Amino acid sequence: MADILPPWRGAAETTLLAATQARALPVPVDALWDPARIPAPLLAWLAWSLAVEDWDANWPEWRKRAVVAEAIAIHRLRGTVAALRRVLQVTGFGTAKIIERYGEKARDGSFDRDGTTTRAPADHWAEYRVILDRPVSLAQAEQVRALLKRAAPARCHLKLLDFTEAPILRDGSVQRDGTYTRGGA
Repeated sequence: MADILPPWRGAAETTLLAATQARALPVPVDALWDPARIPAPLLAWLAWSLAVEDWDANWPEWRKRAVVAEAIAIHRLRGTVAALRRVLQVTGFGTAKIIERYGEKARDGSFDRDGTTTRAPADHWAEYRVILDRPVSLAQAEQVRALLKRAAPARCHLKLLDFTEAPILRDGSVQRDGTYTRGGA
């Protein structure tokens, strides 16, 4: 045992030194902060220390490592559209089209009046819409809403979560038991 205590050490310091040196870590300290090298049982602790808000113990190990690896980047982007896209992608919900200020049109000739756009009332400036590119179950839609709520600025509100662009094929791969819908939720 290395003697790193000063000469005026007391019984408490000596006991503490003996207790901490008796249990050597089975992993190098620098690996404890590396999502690629940390042992799988310690991933949840690393996620907690990096303030990962969305964690599911049932995720496969590769997804847990990906979420932890992206945590700092997501925190840096928090409150931006890029953060919303990144959090959806890293948690396995694919890419998404995010529309801000839907329905807001300038009368400067920047869009064609050919019937492809509607004259719907514009969304509030703090509302946004998300269109997913893959089908999700109703439970997954709730997870997506929770992810977006935490990643978006507090002043912004999700107006629409749509996945009609990712239809469910009628090939028997998805059961009609109420788990999935035919589009937005």
